[in-house]
Amino acid sequence: MNISTQLLITTISKTTHSISIFALSIILSRYFTKDDYGTYLHVQLIVNFATWAFLLGLPHSVYYFLPRVAEQKKFIFMTLSVIVIISLSTSLFVFYNASSLSSLLSNPALIDLAYIIGLMVLFQIPLSLFEPLMITVGKIKEFSQVEIFFNLGLFALISAAVLFNADVSEILMLTAVLYSLRNAILIYYASKIALSYIKDQVGEAYSFKQQLDYSLPIGLSMGVMELSRYTDRIIVSNQTNPEDFAVYTRGAMEIPVVSILANTLDNLMMPKFVESYKNKRTDEILHSWHSMIRLMAVFIYPCCLFLITSASLLIPALFSDKYIGSIIIFQIYTLGLLTRISTFNVIMRAIGKTKIILWISLFSILLNIYLTITLMELWGLLGAPIATVVTTAMMRYAYLIGITYYLKVKMLQVIPWQALAHSLLASVIASLPVIFLLDADINIWVNLLVMAIIFSAIYISLIRKNQSLTIQEKGLIKDYLPTRLKWLIA
Repeated sequence: MNISTQLLITTISKTTHSISIFALSIILSRYFTKDDYGTYLHVQLIVNFATWAFLLGLPHSVYYFLPRVAEQKKFIFMTLSVIVIISLSTSLFVFYNASSLSSLLSNPALIDLAYIIGLMVLFQIPLSLFEPLMITVGKIKEFSQVEIFFNLGLFALISAAVLFNADVSEILMLTAVLYSLRNAILIYYASKIALSYIKDQVGEAYSFKQQLDYSLPIGLSMGVMELSRYTDRIIVSNQTNPEDFAVYTRGAMEIPVVSILANTLDNLMMPKFVESYKNKRTDEILHSWHSMIRLMAVFIYPCCLFLITSASLLIPALFSDKYIGSIIIFQIYTLGLLTRISTFNVIMRAIGKTKIILWISLFSILLNIYLTITLMELWGLLGAPIATVVTTAMMRYAYLIGITYYLKVKMLQVIPWQALAHSLLASVIASLPVIFLLDADINIWVNLLVMAIIFSAIYISLIRKNQSLTIQEKGLIKDYLPTRLKWLIA
């Protein structure tokens, strides 16, 4: 199965997760009061941070070590066992510190939900091993099937709970139960894969210390990155109340498919980057990375410009007029997509410079804390998304400096700047006519549809003629388009 097919299958499965979560956010933001929805979001904030902050980078080490080590069965069982121990320890820590977390986030309701939060942490942390394990051994199809099944199951379960007027605690408990079932599937596949390996495999000797030496800098940096990612939310929570936090969070949201494409494509290309660096083929690394970036930009940049332009209609249409205050926050936050054309740290992971990731992450969190506090004092809630966008851009620029240093290339060579400029210019031009339709006196959804059609028609016509993509990359896109739509790509 080639990379493009793997990307398509994995992206589809992950997209169902993001779409189901996004759809649930629409349902729950309308169903709950802003206070209850703020509490729900606080629980998700705690669980998501705890899931990635204490994993020591072990899931990411699977991509690097499983294809290399001789004792693959031992490697899988050791990694799974350590992650289970981490999940148990973290869940107990969260449970016994619920009061402190409640004070930090200015939400007393979290104390009564402590046991549910602990269960969610316990069952969600081990699931981080599932994707790297299944992708590394080539079980892309099985991984996608499991993901799609449980993603749709989560949406159906929570939607049914809403129909029966469930409260916050009941909905969260149902989520924890579903996580526990997914753990059973993880253990089944991990055991099956581990036991399929024969003894005396050709490869390097396995040492957990060596694995930890590789993964710990990644783990520490990911913990710091998660904290940096949620810095604005934590400070906003601490300085306001659950209602304001709900309004802020509905604005400061990532676009689901964008992060999926970037992370999935990087993870799929990681083994190729490792092999190219091992063979001292810097040109191969840059060629593949440039292609990834061009493909990402040609999708992300139009999304960014269209969402910013249409936000004044889109946000109230999705979440109701309760969240009109989220519009400007969403527009500022969406500007961060302009630098979201790669995860950037993938190159550092591929060449084994994981300590650099840690230092850059530490720098970004300190900068984010300083800017968020400073700018919130000046501009209130608007200061938080501005600080986040600036910090993210600086962090990614720091990665570029590191990449140019270790690969011994110039800044002009490390990124396909000209192709990015073509994609951005086409997106800006396509967005101009859309502005004049914002005040059209028609149904809001009809208006959004008309705006999207006009924007897409202009953007596609420009992309067909400019140099945003190479001929090979246009061919790759055409291969996945239905026959009737292939004409869209010249």
